[in-house]
Amino acid sequence: MRLEWPALLSLKHASQLHAQLIVAGSLSHSPSTTCLLKCLTEVSSAPHSYALGFFSRIPDPSTFQWNTIIRACCSHHFPRESLNLFRKMRQKSAMPDAYTFQFMFKSCGLAGSALEGQMVHALFVKHFPDCDAFVANSLVYMYVQLDCIDDAVTVFRSIDMKDVVSWTTIIGGLVKSRFVDDARKLFNEMPVRNVVSWTSLIAGYAKDGRASEAVGVFKEMMSENVEPDTVAMVAVLSACAQLRDLKLGKWLHQIVIDKRIGVSSNLAVALINMYAKGGSIKSARQIFDSMNNKIAPAWNAIIDGYCKIGDIDIARSLFEKMNAPDIISFNSMVTGYIHGGRLKEALQLFSKLRASGLQPDKFTVVSLLTACASLGALSQGKILHAHIEECFVKQDVYLGTSLLDMYTKCGKVDQAMLVFGRMVERDAQTWTVIISGLAINGMGKLALEHFRLMKAEGLRPNAVAYVSVLTACSHSGLLDEGRKFFNEMSSLYNIEPEIEHYGCMIDLLGRCGHLQEAIGLIESMPMEPNAVIWGSMLSSCRLYKNMDLAEKAAKNLLELEPHEDAVYVQLYNVYVDNKRWDDANRIRRLMDDRGVKKTAGYSSITIGGQVHKFIAGDQRHPEIMEIQAVMAEMTKKLKSAGYSPIVEQVKVEMDEEDKEQALFAHSEKMAIAFGIMKLPSNLPIHILKNLRVCKDCHSAIKLISKLWNRDVVVRDRSRFHHFRNGNCSCNSFW
Repeated sequence: MRLEWPALLSLKHASQLHAQLIVAGSLSHSPSTTCLLKCLTEVSSAPHSYALGFFSRIPDPSTFQWNTIIRACCSHHFPRESLNLFRKMRQKSAMPDAYTFQFMFKSCGLAGSALEGQMVHALFVKHFPDCDAFVANSLVYMYVQLDCIDDAVTVFRSIDMKDVVSWTTIIGGLVKSRFVDDARKLFNEMPVRNVVSWTSLIAGYAKDGRASEAVGVFKEMMSENVEPDTVAMVAVLSACAQLRDLKLGKWLHQIVIDKRIGVSSNLAVALINMYAKGGSIKSARQIFDSMNNKIAPAWNAIIDGYCKIGDIDIARSLFEKMNAPDIISFNSMVTGYIHGGRLKEALQLFSKLRASGLQPDKFTVVSLLTACASLGALSQGKILHAHIEECFVKQDVYLGTSLLDMYTKCGKVDQAMLVFGRMVERDAQTWTVIISGLAINGMGKLALEHFRLMKAEGLRPNAVAYVSVLTACSHSGLLDEGRKFFNEMSSLYNIEPEIEHYGCMIDLLGRCGHLQEAIGLIESMPMEPNAVIWGSMLSSCRLYKNMDLAEKAAKNLLELEPHEDAVYVQLYNVYVDNKRWDDANRIRRLMDDRGVKKTAGYSSITIGGQVHKFIAGDQRHPEIMEIQAVMAEMTKKLKSAGYSPIVEQVKVEMDEEDKEQALFAHSEKMAIAFGIMKLPSNLPIHILKNLRVCKDCHSAIKLISKLWNRDVVVRDRSRFHHFRNGNCSCNSFW
């Protein structure tokens, strides 16, 4: 039996034969030269340049020889070299055949060259007006790779005898370009549908976020007795993971077992991901532990699964066992730490990421910026900003907007404005963030000026932008402006006010004392008012001592949120303010009967990435003795400067001295004392408060900012208060 040369020859033998052919002057001898060329292109150990060098010595290559070298370059992922060889082939007047064009179509697709692809296509039509499905399929594939989906469909429609490859290629292309509905229409026309075409459709629906439809297609495939393979199971398990449907996932896993489908690494990862997202981390771990070859996606899936359920320490132990964690592993851990409120460890891991030589992506940085924004961790936010300046040459709108959000939520409006001014690209989200940031920092008029600038740049405001604008009006008492913007939403931009817009407007009317107008707006709303609206109304009624409307608001609140302590506390305070002691005691008894406990007020401050939380009178902080010493000094200085505690705030029966001590022990003052201890005098003290800052603390902090010459920023549940030199940015309107 005669064996083909490539099966017989090693690279060493081929090199020897090459030398013999050169010595004998036989390179022009076609059979020997062609066999050797074919050998050199098919021997896996042969350098790519070796085959090209040999080919360049052939005096007058045949079409078959040109095809051999062009195909080799394409197969070894050197599509540009294939294109260059084709140009040389034409320059030497060698005649391409159908196979030449088949290889060229693939090369153009791999090279991503649409213009050259169209030129080669035109040349092909010139030489071969009629072509078989085999070559046409390559042409369809080329246009799919180039994302020229209309051209791909046109070529597909022109094929007279479409085979299964034709159908699968076009359906796969439509799915790749997210034209899933068009793919489904073509799929329905297929005369014979194999598992590949079914899988393309399932994967398309899954990637498009249409998981239920993906599962539906899988069930349809099963009903037509098409046996699923490993790839099909990966696709449908991906959809199942999106649905977080554990029952469905177990059924799919049983299919894998019953049909003895080989569990590849990718299928194992899909199972881990499905179980983790379906809420069965135990099953996910069993599959992970059973894997002999644990690939990176498997590690990432199980680590992410533990992070999602809050088992950060287990996730970290797995992370440390990885040979080479990738950016996905780091992102999962960083996000896990952030969601667990462990910002310091998230930042430490970020430092480890940078030291590893991996480049953090913008999603990592944005996650950390978001955490810094929520915790008011300005120092850490600045470190991240420096990293962005150093590592991201082009600062895109996504990063810039996240920086804006971080600075405004840390109370650094001046820095936010610098970032905003330097941004080359600004989208509607960017403008909304800066308007909202200015609003919550008490700069209502500047927020409205930026809204005007946004419209001047041709950006159409959306519903979210109007929430920010109305918030600005509400926080700054801009009643006329608020009415104007509320009305223009629908009249100018055809945006129907949603419940958030009504909430802002009712809050503004209430703060400004227009209680009847506010209640009238509530009654005219096209939707049912929620607890936020009635809570805002109750606060305004307390401020302006309107008992009738206060009781109406409280009645609706108690129906909507019977277990929300703030409702009872607000109504209790309204009754106490108006000396209706029996009603106040009735509310306290109602709380006891319903088992409603008052939420403890707390304040927090982030120092060195560590969040320190304080509750009034709490003695558990490791540095409580030092904190109390600073608070004693603070009390002495405040009294010497004329500060008088607002003891009327304390509703519990006790003597005046005890009331004063209770006020001095408020969590805001504890956090500020700790900030004075730990932060350099040039840094602002940034406090987060879970409730609204009380009148007494507001008055005291204004004086503290003057006596200690410190900027203090307090972010309570509704807005920012910037204290500087005895003044507050809210102008006592809060």
